[in-house]
Amino acid sequence: MTIEPLLAQDAGFLVSFWKPILIAVPFLAWAWLVSAKLDKDAKYHYLNPRMWNGIHVGAAVVGLAVMLLIPWFFVGYPLGLLVMAGSVIAYWQVRNKEVPAAAQFHLADALNISEWAQSRKQAKASRQAVVKFTDANKQPRALPDDESPLHEVHLAAEDFISPSLSARATHVEIALSANGAKIMHTVDGVRYKNQPLSAELGTKVIEYLMDIAGMDTGERRRRQTGEFELAGPTGTVKVNAESFGSSNSHQFRMEFDREQRLLKPVDSLGLLPSQLELLQKLDEQEYRHGIVLVGAPRGQGLSTTTYSLISQHDAYTTNIKSLELEIEAPIEGVDQITWVEHDGTDYATHLQSILRRDPDIVLTAPVRDPETAVVACQPGMDGPLIYVPQRLGTVEEQVSEWVKRVGDVKMATKPLRAVMNQRLVRTLCPNCRQPYKPSSEQLRKLNLPADKVKQLYQKTGKVQVKNKIENCPICGGTGYLNQTGIFEVMMIDDEMRKLLM
Repeated sequence: MTIEPLLAQDAGFLVSFWKPILIAVPFLAWAWLVSAKLDKDAKYHYLNPRMWNGIHVGAAVVGLAVMLLIPWFFVGYPLGLLVMAGSVIAYWQVRNKEVPAAAQFHLADALNISEWAQSRKQAKASRQAVVKFTDANKQPRALPDDESPLHEVHLAAEDFISPSLSARATHVEIALSANGAKIMHTVDGVRYKNQPLSAELGTKVIEYLMDIAGMDTGERRRRQTGEFELAGPTGTVKVNAESFGSSNSHQFRMEFDREQRLLKPVDSLGLLPSQLELLQKLDEQEYRHGIVLVGAPRGQGLSTTTYSLISQHDAYTTNIKSLELEIEAPIEGVDQITWVEHDGTDYATHLQSILRRDPDIVLTAPVRDPETAVVACQPGMDGPLIYVPQRLGTVEEQVSEWVKRVGDVKMATKPLRAVMNQRLVRTLCPNCRQPYKPSSEQLRKLNLPADKVKQLYQKTGKVQVKNKIENCPICGGTGYLNQTGIFEVMMIDDEMRKLLM
C-alpha cells in the first residue's frame, strides 16, 4: 500500500516542471545569440558562416544529449551548458585571429555594459555625417540637427549607404512591406543583404531619399525616377533613383555612377580578339547595313553592350540615332530620342520616320510588336545598320523570336547581319588570387589543352599582413573584382541565311 505513493513521488521529482524551464531558457538565449549575432558577424567578416552554423548546431545537439542522458541533473546540466558555450568560445577565438585589431572583441570591453551602451548612444547621436547629399536641384542638403526627427532617418540611411559604397556596390534596393524594410546591395552582379529596418523607419528613409531625388513622396504606386549626388567614403557619386510599388509594398532603387558603367569602349567588354575583329568590320561602309540582334538575359549587361557598339562608330562622320524608351546615359554625338508610349505616335511609326531621314546607324528599343519588326526589316541591306536589343538567353532564341515577330522567314533573315549573346561573370581579384597547378582531370573537364595551360588561379579573398591573415583591402574579402562579358557572336552570310530560311 505504501509503494505506489513513493513511486509517484519519485516520478514527480524526475519530471519536475522547473527542469525543462532551466533547459529551455539558456537554449533560447543561445539560439538568439547564434542566429542574430554570430551568423551575421560571420557573414560580415567572411568567416564561412555555413561551417560555423553547423558547429553551433552540433554543439547544441550534444549539449542537449548530455543534459538528458546523464542521470544526475546537476551534473549533466552544467556540462551541457559548457558544451554549448564551447562553440561560441571557439568562434570568438578564431574570429579575433582573422579580423583586424580594431574589430576584435575582448571580454574587458563588455564588463560595464551600461557604460558601453551609453557611450554607443552618445557617439551615434553626436557623430558627424559621413554621407552628404546634393538634391535634384543641385542644392546641398544640410545634416538634420540632433533635435530634428529627420536626424535619425539620415543616420539610418547612412548606415546602409556608406558600407555599400565602401564595398563597391553598383545598386542598393529597399523593399518595404508591412513586415519591415529589406535592404540589399549588389557588388559585381551578386546581391548581399544589409541590416533590415522596421517598417516605420524604412518608410521614413524612403520618403527622405525620394524628396532628395525630387520625387513626389505621396505617390507610391506610380513609377518615378530622379537623380541626386552624394559624397561618401569613396568620393562623389551620381545616383539614379527609381521608386515604384503597389497597395501593400514599395520598392526604392538607387544605382550608382550608371554612366561610367554604361559608356565603355567596345574593346573593354571581354570580346575575344576574333569576335572584336568581326564586329569592328561593321564600321566599314560595305558592311554598315542590315540588322544586328544583340541579346542577353536581364541584368547581364545588355545596355552596356548596345551603347558600346554604337559608340564604336565615329559620331562625327556618321549619322547615328537612337529611339529609346529611356535614355540611360548620354552618348556624345548621338541623336538620342526618347519615345513615350502615350505621345500619340506608336513606336513603329516613329521608327519609320527616323529611317526615312537616311541615318547610318540606328539603335532601337527591344522590339515588342510585329509592326516595328517589319519596319526595321524594310530597308534590308540597302539601309542603315540597325542594332536591336533582345532580353533573351541564347542565339537560337533570338533568331526564333525575331522570325516570329516579323512573321515571315525570308523577310526576317534577309537583312540579318549578325546575332550575338552574352553573359556577365565575375573576375578574380588580382591582388589576392592564388595560383595553382591544375590536374589533368580538371583540365579535361574544362576542355583546356594540357600542353598549354600550366597554371590557373582560384579565389581567396585573404592577404597576409605581417603574421595575420586579413580580408583583401582591394576586393573586401570577396575574392572577386569587377565583371567581364562572355560572348557568342554569329555573323550571318549568304550561306547562313540560306540555312536559316
